[in-house]
Amino acid sequence: LARLREKEKPVAEKKGVHLTFLPFIVKAVVGALKDHAYLNARFDEESQKIVVKQYYNIGVAVDTSQGIMLPVVKKADKRSLLDIGHQIEILSQGCRDRTIALDALSGGTFTITNYGSIAGLFGVPIINFGECAILGVGRIVEKPVVKNGQIVIAKVLPLSLSFDHRVVDGAQAAEFLLDLKKFLESPDVLMLDIGENPYF
Repeated sequence: LARLREKEKPVAEKKGVHLTFLPFIVKAVVGALKDHAYLNARFDEESQKIVVKQYYNIGVAVDTSQGIMLPVVKKADKRSLLDIGHQIEILSQGCRDRTIALDALSGGTFTITNYGSIAGLFGVPIINFGECAILGVGRIVEKPVVKNGQIVIAKVLPLSLSFDHRVVDGAQAAEFLLDLKKFLESPDVLMLDIGENPYF
């Protein structure tokens, strides 16, 4: 993931996008949600039924001078990697200067909170009301890990997932995380699905 990001950064810069890890994570989340639909659902209190959503609106927590705001990348499954990055920049700036439309702060189906951007390693995020789950993303750090029986230094991305037990159980959540891990470890697969707006 780190290598691919470095490779794609010049391409992104030519299109005016500062490419962070977050667009890759959004794409990976959407890919995993497609195989684990109940993570993209909500529990309806009134009917006591699970409502599975057929669209992918991914909320991304943004730190502002007046607290956290949660803009939503609408139809993330239809967007290219660069388009997602572009949308995140626009939404984040709108949050920071308070020009964002109310509609851009609602309608999420799943949320990502990236406390790694301010050097956080691990946390237990609280689920956004009306959603089933939230992914916490820590700071990428180099650590000794075992690969093929040898200890090597590798980049490690800490992830945590909070979820509504009324909708999914621990096994389903773990399977979602395993698929998410596969996408992040082999991000070339994400580049194959460029979305409907590859060049915004």
